Amino acid sequence: MLVCHPRRFVSKGVPRRAVLVFADEIHVDLARRSFPKAARPLLSGANIGSEVSSAIDVHLFTSAGAPFAAGPNIHRQTGRDFAARFENAIERVAQLGYDEVVAIGRDCPGLRAIDIERAFAELAMRKLVLGPDHRGGCYLIAFRLRDRGLLRGVRWKQHTDCAQLCDRCLPSEVGLLARKHELDSWADIRLFARYGDPLARLASFLLNAVCGLNVAITHFVDIALQRVRIRQQMPPPAFAI
Repeated sequence: MLVCHPRRFVSKGVPRRAVLVFADEIHVDLARRSFPKAARPLLSGANIGSEVSSAIDVHLFTSAGAPFAAGPNIHRQTGRDFAARFENAIERVAQLGYDEVVAIGRDCPGLRAIDIERAFAELAMRKLVLGPDHRGGCYLIAFRLRDRGLLRGVRWKQHTDCAQLCDRCLPSEVGLLARKHELDSWADIRLFARYGDPLARLASFLLNAVCGLNVAITHFVDIALQRVRIRQQMPPPAFAI
């Protein structure tokens, strides 16, 4: 459940901070990954609002095709592709008067409120603070709204997000958090199950209950789904004149 803190008075000189949760409704995320309902606790990033400081507002941007809950801090995603939807969400937060943003999804089970607090703290010395995932993407991106141009033109969903963003700044201007796992396939769950996170036990249970010993078939399905997702992110082909 998303917890949204009410608008509050902010002292002059203190930056207004927001967590931008960019995620579909949970049942949509589970279906897209072919995960069972038992995997729901693994996709808990959007629940982080109950743990962050009350001085930080949480805004959820969810897909237009999902059931929609009304609320001042709950918004529909708008745009024809991921990049447009993400940029529109950032612009909406900027219009609301925030100074600093931490953007996250819901698919990093190792994400904790302390990671968000640390990202905001590091923005005092950096232009970007990134949480790199195990595939080359980012599970967390922190930035000041005045520097949001750094995120435009990134080729998202290619597992190169982190490197692309790092290349846009001097090394001293980028802070990197600990690498964590994002879950987009059963192959990712297998990797996550090997680590000491408390949710790794659930990942192991799902592997035993759903996959059994047929790892080869599961891996084949993962590769096929990944290729479909990549094709869906590709722009339409140009037509010859």
